[in-house]
Amino acid sequence: MPASPAAAPAGPAAAPPGAQSSGVGQYASEVPPDEVNGIEEPITGGDTEESIPVANEVSFVVGNDFRTRGGYDENLKHVAKLDYYGTRYVDCEHYPLEIHTARPDRIATIVTTDASSEHQARKSGKFIVIRGRAQGIAPEVERALLETFDFDTPVVALEKKDPAVTPVGMEKLPGILAWKFQVKRRGQHYRILYVDSHFGDVVKFTIKNAAGDSVVDVTLHDYRAVEGIRVPFAADYRSPDGALLASDRLERIEVKRTGS
Repeated sequence: MPASPAAAPAGPAAAPPGAQSSGVGQYASEVPPDEVNGIEEPITGGDTEESIPVANEVSFVVGNDFRTRGGYDENLKHVAKLDYYGTRYVDCEHYPLEIHTARPDRIATIVTTDASSEHQARKSGKFIVIRGRAQGIAPEVERALLETFDFDTPVVALEKKDPAVTPVGMEKLPGILAWKFQVKRRGQHYRILYVDSHFGDVVKFTIKNAAGDSVVDVTLHDYRAVEGIRVPFAADYRSPDGALLASDRLERIEVKRTGS
């Protein structure tokens, strides 16, 4: 679960796995006129009925007051490693979960399936290794998750003017008006990120294959501040038809900074 842009600190506990958002909330019907003034390159909003045409969102996301006041993305630049500990829920079963991430874009997911067995999915550089029986998330989906993993938030990537990150527009999600970005690097898959327009958190991402077909949707929520960065404590994985594959609920996150 990559460190991402965020929603409000701490707050109530995450909803039980599989729970749906109530969808209660108000959307802005358009970008406020005073925010649009001076932006010369408007873009279209995307190809779904919930997409809307907007002005170029790069300046909006990078200049998000909530994030700059908290210093969340600036602090993340000085983090070398993040370790997540919690539980993966699949149907009526649950399994101990560890996710270890490190710069530049290394990730290892370990799900303990019983006293003597583990499912492991690892990425280091161009190399991806998946071992053991998958729980809820099929190996081909796990491979797509590993292949497209980024350690940094899109805010950091935009500040670096990373050419792999391009704006797509805006879209209405339940209770949230989100900026959309495409992150396309080498490989057979790419991500569409949905960034909360108020908090700057990645609240959802969709992984697509080279043909543009959806592989998996991942919803991130229960964002909290941990040692100066923003991280989601909950993730729900769904198939393209909306079926819930698995839910992760984190209990502890350890932050290791560069030079420590």
